[in-house]
Amino acid sequence: MAFRDLREYIKKLEEEKELVRISEEVDWNLEVAAIIRRSMDLKAPAPLFENIKGYPEGYRIFGSPVGTSCKPGRYHCRMAMSYGMDPGSSAEEIIEEFLERMKNPIKPVLVDNGPCKEIIKVDDEVNLFDFPVPYVHEGDGGRYIGTWHTVITKDPDTGWVNWGMYRLMVHDKNTMAGIISPTQHIGQMYYGKYEARNQPMEFAVAIGTEPVSSLMSCTFLPPEVNEVDIAGAIRKEPVELVKCETVDLAVPAHSEIVLEGVVMPHERIEEGPFGEYVGFQTGKKSPKPVYKVKAITHRKDPIFPVSNMGVPVDDSAASMSINLSAVLLEELRAKRLPVRMAFCPPEGVGHLVAVSTKVPYPNIAKRIANCVWAYMVGTYYIIVVDEDVDVTDFGQVIHSIASKCHPYRGIKTFNDVPVYPVLLPFLGPGDRLTGNNGGTALFDCTWPYEWPKDHIPVKSSFDVIYPKAIQKKVLANWEKYGY
Repeated sequence: MAFRDLREYIKKLEEEKELVRISEEVDWNLEVAAIIRRSMDLKAPAPLFENIKGYPEGYRIFGSPVGTSCKPGRYHCRMAMSYGMDPGSSAEEIIEEFLERMKNPIKPVLVDNGPCKEIIKVDDEVNLFDFPVPYVHEGDGGRYIGTWHTVITKDPDTGWVNWGMYRLMVHDKNTMAGIISPTQHIGQMYYGKYEARNQPMEFAVAIGTEPVSSLMSCTFLPPEVNEVDIAGAIRKEPVELVKCETVDLAVPAHSEIVLEGVVMPHERIEEGPFGEYVGFQTGKKSPKPVYKVKAITHRKDPIFPVSNMGVPVDDSAASMSINLSAVLLEELRAKRLPVRMAFCPPEGVGHLVAVSTKVPYPNIAKRIANCVWAYMVGTYYIIVVDEDVDVTDFGQVIHSIASKCHPYRGIKTFNDVPVYPVLLPFLGPGDRLTGNNGGTALFDCTWPYEWPKDHIPVKSSFDVIYPKAIQKKVLANWEKYGY
């Protein structure tokens, strides 16, 4: 059964001891975010702040919505629970379940009303500072209201509705600013259509949805695919939407907070820097597109979700690890490549993927890498290993690099590849603005196809180098041995 709203999800986390209620007064100015950051570093339960300095009783902040867990066998439990799966599900199990559910998109249903309409404020009543928007990192350009949310926009020609997660900084009581990259779907709409026609782009921001809607907003899907349909597929039931008050868009009816307005054409204000998902506070304050907020609707006593992006593993890294792995695996299988699994480790923040495969012909690793790079800008490092390597266990992947990847023949690098601008720490000052002079690298850790079988070393592991009879006996008697 899918979660109806964020509050049901929070209740489930508390039942599973993956949530801590904090009644001590905390300050929205750095203190809240520092606690969230520390909880992520320790893989501790998600914090729910119930007493925020300067804000009314009942206004709460919910941190680390899908962070990882330190409990044995439950590393990805919040991701698993978000999808209604057993908290002990492995990364591979979640990925395969995600792909199976994706096959059956479910359209949303439009309802007449919803909890997100309990309080409605328009025009002069709008004040973004009514909510406990945190100052997340020292040195940030301002308070960021968009760190775990859904930005909703519509293509003016096709009617395609895009859901994305793009950072949003509060500039004043009814103005926000944020990065809109030309390579992102929102950027293709804004620069290529709205701004090109000198038209404002309507937007809605849904903050505090049930978990799947937020997760689909930061999942890479092809153009013209409605994230809300895939959210329905993952939930196994449709998302309920309600029409906005001032723009021609619909939002999840059970959202905690909804912002409505327009992104102005050819108008810019200063935004940034911000401690980003790459683990660094990259980029300087610079002019960014302007979001003018015309209306705010919200639930009574709203819960404000916050992700403190930075050095992995945060919510962004945890969700990309599962969802990006799934879409890349699906793409490789669609190309009929003999892959077993693809996995983006959380620490790789979506820029690194390991793929396990059979080796039916020479240079299979190059073909896999070319397929990934053609499908998605942003995955710069690809590691290809043999099918007996569990790519969700990066200890095995590192061992493959160190023992099977030839330092010269096995590593292929490619220059002058376009990359995402602004955020990448490895780019120089000028290139960070343009995304030029990037690169990609392939680590081929498969045994060469042309090697004779008797030349391939036998892996010295329990499951390979010992006879099956001995393995079976040892496992059967394990407790008798005193373990």
